[in-house]
Amino acid sequence: MNAFIFRSSKYVMKTRTIELGYAYEGGPEFTETIQFPGAKDHLSNAEIDTLDKAIRGLHLAAGISYYKAYCPKDIRVENHTLTKEEADFFFKFYRHGLGEFSVENNIDLSGVIRFPVTSNHHLSPSDISLTSGAVVPIGGGKDSIVSLEALKMTEHPLRMIAINAGPPIRNVMNASGKIEQIHIKRTLDPKLFALNEQGAMNGHVPITGILSFIMACGAVLYGYDSVVMSNEGSASEGNMEFGGIEVNHQYSKSLEFELDFEKYIRKTALSHFKYFSLLRPLNETGIAALFSNLSQYFDVFKSCNRNFHIDEGARQYGWCCDCPKCRFVFLALSPFIVRDRLTIIFGKNMLDDQSQEDGFRELCGLKGHKPFECVGEIEECRQIIKCLTTTDWADDMIVKKLGNEIDDDALSVAELKAQALSFKYPHNIPKQYLESLNDFIRAAK
Repeated sequence: MNAFIFRSSKYVMKTRTIELGYAYEGGPEFTETIQFPGAKDHLSNAEIDTLDKAIRGLHLAAGISYYKAYCPKDIRVENHTLTKEEADFFFKFYRHGLGEFSVENNIDLSGVIRFPVTSNHHLSPSDISLTSGAVVPIGGGKDSIVSLEALKMTEHPLRMIAINAGPPIRNVMNASGKIEQIHIKRTLDPKLFALNEQGAMNGHVPITGILSFIMACGAVLYGYDSVVMSNEGSASEGNMEFGGIEVNHQYSKSLEFELDFEKYIRKTALSHFKYFSLLRPLNETGIAALFSNLSQYFDVFKSCNRNFHIDEGARQYGWCCDCPKCRFVFLALSPFIVRDRLTIIFGKNMLDDQSQEDGFRELCGLKGHKPFECVGEIEECRQIIKCLTTTDWADDMIVKKLGNEIDDDALSVAELKAQALSFKYPHNIPKQYLESLNDFIRAAK
């Protein structure tokens, strides 16, 4: 396939659906749809213009799912010209967003991805006033629950939002009380899956980045001005070097992407849009400490990625207890949730399972590299293991064996919690939301 083409994009008011068109020259064509149930049934001319500006960015972002099948050097945009701002942003988005993909497929994309600049103009954003209010994207795991509960303590208008929510996400949303829910449905073209079955390249894409562009469109269609993410500071830590860049599985959850994305949307589409992570100053250990006080969610939260497989038919609900995500979440919660209770949540004690040893070694930097997963920093994993050697987890096989190999000082649980709940990372949180986070942390101490 010699060229990848961005063909068309539009919003169909009657069905409340965005349609995105892509094609390979002389090859397959694709249509992706994003449905917005319950969106406004009427848009003003100014809102239509604003939505068009937001869709322009979404079209370029969502194309990464189709581009990765063959990764040609020739990229063409047929439905509009491309400014230097757009070309620069999406070069970086594709280059870093496909970092893990490039490792998986052993392909160096450093001289491949090229977005052509076809306009010497600058895009101008809409200056319409967005409806005051925030949405918290719910992912089914502990992090978004902590953000939601922190903001529930305030009087700021708040809704939950989810894209392609399966049972685990809906269970969390239903457990949160009577907060309004927004549900969006993204449908990739089935021809993409057929290509993958025929041998086209496949692998990780920056899904959080794509969903963020969808939620920017939702700001117009549902009426809100803030998207409150739940990405921790350690999401900015990379996994390895490859092809001249630091590869980070969580690139589109990093502070770097957060700042780039908010700046891009404000300059090209929505000048009053706010996008930030409420949990950015904390590491995963701190978030786990906060979550441990929210026992109403213990039986419904799920972080194992088998719950969220892109193919709904391939999803497996629960905790698989045999992947980096399950290992890390179990480890992060172990200092703060009673041993027997945590074992009931997961269905087994993962820290006393010899078959898990290599996986925990990777988390602690004792083998291989940091797993390609949304897991915490190597340093905090080592700290937790060492802390557990002073608790009733001390005799479990993983704790005993790895604890002896880690030279760090053993903190008490109280010391670990106090350290984890202090702000460690730079952030982009507006003042009123930062006050909410501080109040929630004080209440948890």
